[in-house]
Amino acid sequence: MKNKKTLYHFVLDKSGSMSSCRETTILGFNKQLETIKQLQKEFPDQEFAVSLTTFNDSIDNIFTQLALNAFEKLTPEMYEPNGCTALLDAIGMSINQIRITNESKIVNDEMSVVMVILTDGLENASKEFTFHNIAKTIKSLEQTEKWSFSFLGADIDAIHTSKMLNIKEENVVSFNKSDMGEMMNEISNGMREYSNSKSTGKIKNSFLDFIVKKDRRN
Repeated sequence: MKNKKTLYHFVLDKSGSMSSCRETTILGFNKQLETIKQLQKEFPDQEFAVSLTTFNDSIDNIFTQLALNAFEKLTPEMYEPNGCTALLDAIGMSINQIRITNESKIVNDEMSVVMVILTDGLENASKEFTFHNIAKTIKSLEQTEKWSFSFLGADIDAIHTSKMLNIKEENVVSFNKSDMGEMMNEISNGMREYSNSKSTGKIKNSFLDFIVKKDRRN
């Protein structure tokens, strides 16, 4: 097994409207970390790293490619929702950061990337990136079969925005913000399926294809 390493990169909305689900978001992300620790035990031949980028008007890299023994829990002090929604800048800067650090490993089939984007609002504050260049980049990276992009919309139509980003429909879910905890669990299930597939030598790009109902809103 050559491609042993998986970077799980979570891009998380921290705009003001996320205040109503702050606690469940923090708990849900921390449960994902526990899942990845468990996956390391279940798949000892694999290697996991975690990054977390949060965004409002600005972009903050909270964790950057932490190894298993360096995982930190997300705390309320790290995640204080306020401001607007620089969604495109968060995605673009996250992709650039990963490529600068890991491009040779990805190209040499030694590493794959899972990026999950979660937001409850529409783009309204980006300065560096546009829908056009983000969509073009996502399409080209997914064609390498080493990158997977998923898009989750809390109380919004995720399908519409994801089409503008070139994220495939099987990796997109709209859900009620009140179900944040359940959605976080589903992401953990996605990581388990991804790791199981990778153990057989196949990198699974349809990260959330096991979720049949793509619009879970009431």
